[in-house]
Amino acid sequence: MSKIKCIIFDLGGVIIDIEFSNFYNSIIAQFPLNKPQIPIILEFSHQSEKYHQGLISDKEFYLLACNVLQVCELDQKNFFTAFNSIISGYNSDIVDLILKIKEKTDLKLICLSNVNSSHWEFLLSKKWDFFDYFDEIILSHEIHMTKPAEKVFHYAIQKAGCNPEEIVLIDDSINNIRSARNLGIIGIKFTNKEELIEELKDLQILKEEILT
Repeated sequence: MSKIKCIIFDLGGVIIDIEFSNFYNSIIAQFPLNKPQIPIILEFSHQSEKYHQGLISDKEFYLLACNVLQVCELDQKNFFTAFNSIISGYNSDIVDLILKIKEKTDLKLICLSNVNSSHWEFLLSKKWDFFDYFDEIILSHEIHMTKPAEKVFHYAIQKAGCNPEEIVLIDDSINNIRSARNLGIIGIKFTNKEELIEELKDLQILKEEILT
């Protein structure tokens, strides 16, 4: 086994707690949809991809949402307030683990996220210091591409500065894991801190002295 030199952490669903229902429930509560809700929500998720890739502006995304979700009565400011409520907090256990890895190993740490500009600005407004733990932060809206496209992982490998088999990806999406594995990256499907620690121990990344 190659010596691991880099760990790539996903953001939403691993470090950041995401509750899509916060957004959809607030929208639906204010503006009951005339059509079945699930198809509309799926269509909105599909149409949002361009926004996550930074290919459309805040205004264009708002107008898209007005059209798909039928919320034209909601002004742009209040729409984004509701939209950013998807971010409900962060996983302090994972943040603590990342800090220990940062302080007690020489591993390169990268954050790789499918995140749009509105959510990213909202995250920065929280002034959470754990973003400083990373050597590189790769954001989809800045590089104009999203996971699970393999070109995203080619980009991440370049930023890691090492071979794919020397990189571990921690992500909550199995599609992202599969795409990374196709390039030789070691993928860990995130479920909880306990299972993650066991996986990292198996890879000889974590030892008890790191965890204490």
